[in-house]
Amino acid sequence: MEPLERLEKMVDLTDQLSDLVEEENLALAERRYGDVEAKLEEKAMLARLYESSMRDLEEAKLDWTTVEGELHDRVTESGTRLANAMGENAMRLEIGMEANKQVIDLFAEAIQKSVPHAGTYSKNGRTGREGSKASANSLAVALDQNL
Repeated sequence: MEPLERLEKMVDLTDQLSDLVEEENLALAERRYGDVEAKLEEKAMLARLYESSMRDLEEAKLDWTTVEGELHDRVTESGTRLANAMGENAMRLEIGMEANKQVIDLFAEAIQKSVPHAGTYSKNGRTGREGSKASANSLAVALDQNL
């Protein structure tokens, strides 16, 4: 396959990856985390194909000065679009991870505050208040491992 044909295929692959990342960004913005998870495998596959295609172009020793006209414009637009989509994706994922970390930290802080003392055991093997006030110190916590 000629280097310019490889470049054409690379542009098509870049557009596919951009489409997927833009869909993921929209799902993240709309908090549709199930949709994000459903796209992970396809995103990983396209990313591997993209990397392989880039290596293939390097091996083909493409002379970039020969890329002109419409193909040059498509390469530029496609690369810019992917860079923008990936930048937004990284930002959205980092924000989501930081927000989840803060929620977990708040849970941990609430749990620590709910313990009335250092956690020493009484003579009957229990900690905290006993009797009818014991439930006041009980804190139910659930953690969604998908976060």
